[in-house]
Amino acid sequence: MNHRFDSRTGRRLLNAALFCCLLLLLYMASLPLELNQQLMLCWGLVGVLLVAKQLAFFQKPFGRILFILIVSFISLRYFMWRTFDTLIYTGPVDFFMMSLIYLAELQVSAVHYINLFVNLWPLKRRVAPLPKNQSLWPTVDVFIPTYNEDPEITRVTATAAMMLDYPKEKLHVYILDDGSTEQRRNNPKLASAAWQRYREMQKMAASLGAGYLAREKNEFAKAGNLNAALQQTNSDLILILDCDHVPAQDFLQKTVGWFLRDKKMFLVQTPHFFINPDPLERRMGSFGSAPSEHEMFYRANHPAMDLWNASFFCGSAAVLRRKYVEEVGGIAGETITEDAETALALHAKGYTSAYIDRPMICGLSPETLEDFLVQRTRWCQGMLQIGLLKNPALLPGLDVVQRICYTSAYLFWFFGFARFLFFIAPTLFILFGLKIYHASSMQVLAFAMPSLVTSFITSDYLFGKFRWPMYSECYEGLQSIFLLPAVLGVICNPRKPTFKVTPKGRSLAEDSFSNLAGPYYLMVGIMLLSVPMAVYEWFVHPLYRDVLMICLAWLLYNLFIVFASLGIFWERSHIRRHHRFPARGKATVTLEKNQSIIIDGEITDLSLSGIGLKFPEINLLMPGDELILKTFDSKNAIHELPMKLTFLNKKNGTIFCGCEFTEQEQRFADTVRLVYGDSQRWVDFWNQDTQRPGIFYLFTHFARMSGKGAQYGVLGLWLFGKRRFKAVWA
Repeated sequence: MNHRFDSRTGRRLLNAALFCCLLLLLYMASLPLELNQQLMLCWGLVGVLLVAKQLAFFQKPFGRILFILIVSFISLRYFMWRTFDTLIYTGPVDFFMMSLIYLAELQVSAVHYINLFVNLWPLKRRVAPLPKNQSLWPTVDVFIPTYNEDPEITRVTATAAMMLDYPKEKLHVYILDDGSTEQRRNNPKLASAAWQRYREMQKMAASLGAGYLAREKNEFAKAGNLNAALQQTNSDLILILDCDHVPAQDFLQKTVGWFLRDKKMFLVQTPHFFINPDPLERRMGSFGSAPSEHEMFYRANHPAMDLWNASFFCGSAAVLRRKYVEEVGGIAGETITEDAETALALHAKGYTSAYIDRPMICGLSPETLEDFLVQRTRWCQGMLQIGLLKNPALLPGLDVVQRICYTSAYLFWFFGFARFLFFIAPTLFILFGLKIYHASSMQVLAFAMPSLVTSFITSDYLFGKFRWPMYSECYEGLQSIFLLPAVLGVICNPRKPTFKVTPKGRSLAEDSFSNLAGPYYLMVGIMLLSVPMAVYEWFVHPLYRDVLMICLAWLLYNLFIVFASLGIFWERSHIRRHHRFPARGKATVTLEKNQSIIIDGEITDLSLSGIGLKFPEINLLMPGDELILKTFDSKNAIHELPMKLTFLNKKNGTIFCGCEFTEQEQRFADTVRLVYGDSQRWVDFWNQDTQRPGIFYLFTHFARMSGKGAQYGVLGLWLFGKRRFKAVWA
């Protein structure tokens, strides 16, 4: 299915069919069964799913829908039982905590059911080619908003933007500098740094041939910056790039065509691809060997939403049609997620969006835990603001499925509330005796366990290529205790959150123990205290052994997850000029001192500073040699750069070399073109061989991560205490 349901009649028929399926599912899920019948039915269906996900039939549209219907049936039977059989009043405190746990399950279930529906069959959209007659191509403004980032980061992006494969008379690049506004230059405390930045950024823009815009006041954060630029420019389309999002040369070639094909198109969004690991990936050592955390959103969720004309603006790596953006008053600024808010307004106007599932920008993930949480807190608060202030479920102009997609997008961010409650739920019974889940062990085995196992099977079936099981639990568990105050704050005052820029490119000069560790360590400490208490209760209260067994199993699983991410609070030093990433391709090197010596090899890794190469074992190269690199990209464009051999290592008949680019300042644009110009490099990185893990491998993998996490957690706590002791007695 490579098309969208464009026909109103077809869309209505589909909606009617899905509604009938929902009614049938609800009816079947509510049918009463004996406990042994329920046990046989749901575990039998679990077995069917395990077999089905291996069969080719279930990779086709009808088979996929059938698979999702079976999953929905199992989940609905659990939730019907949970709602009508387990919510029993035993006291005010018990009832209050029981209600919170139930609300958390309700949130998780709602997101689960919506995701099942939205992911019926993701759209595989093709690139719409541009016409050969370039006079028909629209003009494009490239906006690069920046605030307090290192100017060198912006320089790389602006250099790449100037080299976009598009007619130069139709392409205009602008650096939007919110760090050098008149307001900041006139502020006595900020003036010196602001003026220095102003001159540096102006000089940079002039040297590149780009425009430079610095507005009068810092109002409405990024949205205000973009809107100020809209008033001073006039191209048909706008490409928005975060200052660390470096575009490949073919970005406009593969996106602009859709605006010519569909006159109602307001947005073409592309994935965000990151060159470096986030703090959790770095600690777990999973970068490059397991799918990154953002891949499920950009490789599964967005193609799924694109089928329903609900793919939304993600703030960068996207092209928008100026006319429609201006029609809704510019980039929205009522919430701190101006991107999704703008897309919501334009979808409500009846305009269309598209998602091209090809990475064509390369960005930077946050380097430290603090920066990571700043970013996620803003996303969380902004999406909840959209839900509370805009209420997509009732917003006029959206169709039914668009309402569902946008509702799912903000409901998801309540996971901080849900995950935190799931972490503490077992301890509420073990430590305090609160009765929050009224079920026998057999009922749990018949209703809850099939639903839980089904959720893992479904996650692997729908998203296994892009997200390994239990990685979501690690990420969401880590964020939960920090996002909980953000969730509560937005609920109490939806207009209070303010936009905070995510710091990029920061380094750590020395190992450090994060100041954010306290709340997380306290939660882990309480969970650990619950284990011996559960053992004690087992012997003291034998009548509660079935409940204690359930709580202890739940508790140990929670500890398994939190230990895997515990080491993130002990942050190792990392100082680097540029990130090095795996790459591949053929290359030849020529010795500067003897250009008759030409050696063929392969690229192993790449950065703005240098390149890694491997050759068959030869004795012609020595550290310190001056070399000339020659290589080709996927379009057979030639790249030639001078470099110096810095180290050489022989292993198993192969020579591995590390080389540093020379003449970096003079050949800066050429280096940027080599490193970032070819989007096929990012496609290859995304599609590298990261096979789905088996159950045994996954278990041992997380066991190792949990062991290392616990080790780093204890080490970090010990060194932190040691330093504090020295500071007190110094």
